[in-house]
Amino acid sequence: MCHRPLPDAPETQFCLVRDGELISTSYKPSPDPDGGAWLPIENEDSAPFDPTQHLRMKPLPLRLDAERGVVVRTYPLLQKPWELA
Repeated sequence: MCHRPLPDAPETQFCLVRDGELISTSYKPSPDPDGGAWLPIENEDSAPFDPTQHLRMKPLPLRLDAERGVVVRTYPLLQKPWELA
C-alpha cells in the first residue's frame, strides 16, 4: 500500500477531528472553536496500483490513523477485464 498523494490530487486536503470523530474536510482549514484538530488526509490504494491492470474504485470511508496523526482515504482496486487491459 502506498501512503503518498495520488497523482491527480491538486493539493493537500485536511480533515477536522474532534475527540476521535471525523467531522469535516477542507482544503483550507480554519481554527476550530471546539478544540478539534485538522489532520492531513493521505490517499492510498488497497494494493500496489498498476494503471495497465487496475481500475481505481470509489474510496472507502475515511479512517483515522491516530498513531501517525493522519486521516486515510483508501481506494479499492479492481482487476481490469482482459478486454480493457
